[in-house]
Amino acid sequence: MTILELKSKQQEALNRADAQLKAAETGQRPMTASESENYTHAMNEFRALHQTIKAKEEITNLHLIPGRDFMLGRASQAPEPNVFGAKPLDPRTLTADYAADFQRFLASKGALRSETLLAGFDGLDGFVIPGSDRWTRQRAANGHPVMSAALYEGVGGGSTTAGGDLINLPTAQDMLVPLGLPDLGVFNASTVIGTSSDVKVPVHAAFGGSALKSESGSSTNVFAETDPTLSQFTLSAWMIGNQRTVSWELLQDAPVFQSFTTTDLLAAQQIYEGNLYVNGSGSSQPQGLLGNTGTGTGSAYELVGTAATDAATLLNSLYDVPGTLKETYAANASWIMSRATAMAIRRAQTQANLFIPVVRVAADGTTLVLDRPVFFDTNMPALPSATSAGVTPILYGDFKAGYLIGVRGGGGINVKVLDQPLATSGQLIILAYRRVDGRVRRSEAIQQIQISHS
Repeated sequence: MTILELKSKQQEALNRADAQLKAAETGQRPMTASESENYTHAMNEFRALHQTIKAKEEITNLHLIPGRDFMLGRASQAPEPNVFGAKPLDPRTLTADYAADFQRFLASKGALRSETLLAGFDGLDGFVIPGSDRWTRQRAANGHPVMSAALYEGVGGGSTTAGGDLINLPTAQDMLVPLGLPDLGVFNASTVIGTSSDVKVPVHAAFGGSALKSESGSSTNVFAETDPTLSQFTLSAWMIGNQRTVSWELLQDAPVFQSFTTTDLLAAQQIYEGNLYVNGSGSSQPQGLLGNTGTGTGSAYELVGTAATDAATLLNSLYDVPGTLKETYAANASWIMSRATAMAIRRAQTQANLFIPVVRVAADGTTLVLDRPVFFDTNMPALPSATSAGVTPILYGDFKAGYLIGVRGGGGINVKVLDQPLATSGQLIILAYRRVDGRVRRSEAIQQIQISHS
């Protein structure tokens, strides 16, 4: 099961827990025993999936390919040695006509072909596409018939090498059901700027000092001088990206797959970046928020496993942390936490039966805690359910002032279609990437709440 599928199941568990809380909140009463049991079961499933997702994310490797941009039908730099065993690419053959014909081929689902796409015009002795000489030679070899479906696209997940039933079951391609993108609130809450090079950001590290001065009379008494302290940090850019390799056959038989692949690439990019904005080490990658903010409430609040006690402890931490934030940042303060933590706060509120609610939902759907907006981020740690020395599941402060994200070249994710490198294999590479960095630029603007479990 992929990470996106696991996160989808995790969201389903969270929705079930939310339904139990809404029932109690609507009736303005504590949760019943049945509701409490269902809530606990759903949250246990949520936490188990959280651990599985984290384990998968830790072993995920991003694979980038060296190469050139053939998106506009021309080589972007001098040819490099060919690594595919064919003769070197000739950039002079990659003309504007070729680019137009290639786009027309894709748009027509393979129905319209030009001689620029046939054998010899690509500098690699021919494209493996339906209608080309190379395609005919390969498909007619060893007595196999020439057919438009790939031989490995049979029913049953493509396990057959003989074509299976040749995809004789129709698929409602326009109804492809997408996975929901997980919560990535840090990016939305922070200041995001475009960069064209590394940027040195100056920081006011300490105030200058003042002191009493004795009255000047027979002696000369001067004012004391204590200068302010300045420092700086570098906002750089680190390459993050991924690629998908798709066969010409699949693109022709399932036209929706190219847009689906692009959407999946964009989602994967945002998910990977989002984790770094929370947990990144800051060394050759963005610096995450956790461990780099103000200490907030200091010592961790301890959960002991007793419902009423834990509810009061969690609610007390929410009331305490705003007092650690300077007034300068209070006007734009907000919260960052996972949806699971927000659920726990809502449950604690029903157990405490508070007259004035700690958490509520505004008319526009925004969740508010103590009347300050909440940004949900799935990468924030969950509340501990077993022995723990302390985790930081909740951050509070002015994230616009406290966290800076730099995107090299602007805010978009670059997507490139590389049709040449694997053309002799009849495959297309779709590549997505961008260069980003994130840095805590004012730690005092963001305060943390630590929670432990006995």
